[in-house]
Amino acid sequence: MYSLMIRMEERNNYAFYLAVFRVFICFHLFKTIVFQWPYLDILYGPQSFISPTPTVLTELLGIQSSVIREHYQVFITTYLVVIVLFLFGIGKHFTALLLFLLYETVQRLCNIVLNGGDNFMRFVVLYMVFADSYQYFSIKALQIRNETLQRLSNLFSNLAVRAVTIHFCIVYFWSAFHKIHANVWFNGVATYYIMSLARFKGTPWNDLLVKNGYFVTITTYATLLIEMYFPVLVWFRQTRVPIILCGIALHLGIYVFMMIYGFEIIFIMTYGFFFNDREWLGLLNKIIHRINKIIRWKIPALPVVPHQEIRLT
Repeated sequence: MYSLMIRMEERNNYAFYLAVFRVFICFHLFKTIVFQWPYLDILYGPQSFISPTPTVLTELLGIQSSVIREHYQVFITTYLVVIVLFLFGIGKHFTALLLFLLYETVQRLCNIVLNGGDNFMRFVVLYMVFADSYQYFSIKALQIRNETLQRLSNLFSNLAVRAVTIHFCIVYFWSAFHKIHANVWFNGVATYYIMSLARFKGTPWNDLLVKNGYFVTITTYATLLIEMYFPVLVWFRQTRVPIILCGIALHLGIYVFMMIYGFEIIFIMTYGFFFNDREWLGLLNKIIHRINKIIRWKIPALPVVPHQEIRLT
């Protein structure tokens, strides 16, 4: 355990994908507000029919939720400004903390529109508070001159990613656990009932597919198997890519056939945390090399080892 902690202090092993996910978070949250724009008054304003619950922000500052609703335009504007600041890496950890507090408040003000992806995203934003996601795609990379603080930064960044991946596996495990105890899933007919609902008819072929017994049985049990064994197989190098590809296929199927969009995109993007910088940058450099060879461009290769690495002597 001690040697593992030492290795986690040496460098931020996920600096690149942390930055990618930071950008994704910002676009996802901004997109959500844009889609809700015509209904902001109903969702967050004083005319809302939803009773808000206390939040971390309201409890810390002693602000009543009714006050936020009365000035929801100012609140939403502040929220959007913080998203933009986080996108460009301005304010670093402080901005990340502020974004979490505002995002948690937004969810509590209108929890009726939330889904499992939103609930998971709230925790991911919290984990990002402790991670250095500013080495890429930010106006200025986070620079720490003190070696001890740099070690702590690397440690917290690696632990934050591990928290995301473990939390992700727990979500899959509990989802499979509850499905197994439901008769429709245990008997292999859950897909039939789900895709027969008007709410989830994403394609004209849904009615035809649910009449096929093989399709219904295979997709129902395949979903159970993926969710049940993902928390185990994803940790082994030999089985990581196959199980992630199965998970991507599962979520793309839900995206297309059931019209559940944000949830699936969040889960697919989270898969990237199961690969470190060496794997991601190695793959991207191979793609860049192929592009340069075919089109004869001069795209510079990405550095494989992040510059904040600390070497032990």
